[in-house]
Amino acid sequence: MSFLIGFIGVIFGIIFILIVIYIIIVAKIRQFGFNSFKLSSLKKEIEEIQDSDIKQISGMTEIFLPQITKDIPNFNLEQIYLLVEKSIRKILNSIEKKDIKILEDKEFNLINKKLKLQLEDLINSDILYTYDDIVFHKHAIKDYKYKNGIATLEITSSLEYYYEKKVDNEVIIKRKKKKNQVRYITKLVYIVDSDAYENDINVYGLNCPNCGAVINSLKNKSCSYCNTGLNIEVVNLLKCWKLIEIKEN
Repeated sequence: MSFLIGFIGVIFGIIFILIVIYIIIVAKIRQFGFNSFKLSSLKKEIEEIQDSDIKQISGMTEIFLPQITKDIPNFNLEQIYLLVEKSIRKILNSIEKKDIKILEDKEFNLINKKLKLQLEDLINSDILYTYDDIVFHKHAIKDYKYKNGIATLEITSSLEYYYEKKVDNEVIIKRKKKKNQVRYITKLVYIVDSDAYENDINVYGLNCPNCGAVINSLKNKSCSYCNTGLNIEVVNLLKCWKLIEIKEN
């Protein structure tokens, strides 16, 4: 009898250990974001998680931030991130709506010539682009430089949106069920003084709103070709962050 009781005790002990192991395994599985222990369910959940994975970004925000605030005391990182989001949204919206007027907006009056030509090509092409439900996930400072009175800042951003591309009303790319996960790098410039602008006029050149000539100086506050006075947005290029480049990474 004592042998039988002992044997039953061993069996119950093994069952108890197996139950504990099962509970631990299930807890570990749920820790990784899964809700079921069934293989069929696990496969489905793994696919769903893979579909929803956002692009990871790497940056050096904590390293660069002290130096930036030292060089530019009024620096506000949250405002920079908002500027980045606003700029990317406006550019994608202009491509979708074929609106070339975006290049006349004051926040884009310092974009480099290469980017300007790329935007013109996309907007004027026969290809139709759609960007729906744009959601930003993360931002980080990727790079920072300060030289000769000009600060340049690179921000890396992860975002997602539903995407569609059409040519002659035929869908070439369609992402309506699964969002397109992307990364963008946005480059901003902060011009501290007018001499810095004039030294790099080929990079940061502005055009006169009246005659279209390149503005070769901000000191006179007027166009040297037609004498048209520069508006306050142009004059205020000094000591404010302006977008010069956006590219998908």
